[in-house]
Amino acid sequence: MKFLWFGKKKVKKELRLEVEKEREPEEVYSVVGFTCETNPMAAAKNTQLHLEVINSLILSVLSKANSPADVAAQEFFQAHGANLLPAEGFTYSAERGYSSRVLDEKTLRTVLIGPAPVIARASTPFCSVISAAIADNPQAFVVAVDGIAYASYSITKELV
Repeated sequence: MKFLWFGKKKVKKELRLEVEKEREPEEVYSVVGFTCETNPMAAAKNTQLHLEVINSLILSVLSKANSPADVAAQEFFQAHGANLLPAEGFTYSAERGYSSRVLDEKTLRTVLIGPAPVIARASTPFCSVISAAIADNPQAFVVAVDGIAYASYSITKELV
């Protein structure tokens, strides 16, 4: 009786060196300088919104966009308690920003997100908190809900 494994030749194992490939820099986007005023027109009735509602309105508009910067902003607002609300009529323009109509409970709200000069033409005068944020960073986005500016934020890009 012949055993098959005794007659087999041993195969030489090659020594493989693992060479670590140089990693390409990766772009990482993040939201910075988020400022929110929940009642920018204290003298007017029914203009106060809760922070969670403002965050949810922003998330709902940005959920229709899919650039890496938009995805980073979506993650930021989700981490800050935002919930996705139904949105319709989404538009985007590089010069003018984002706009959409978002259903908040039973109220259909018009939400604009864009550069300060554009939003200033489509909203009431900015409150002091938003004006200070724009003065610190003129490139910041301003968020207006039904013609009132409630928030401001910027998106930065880093190579890591």
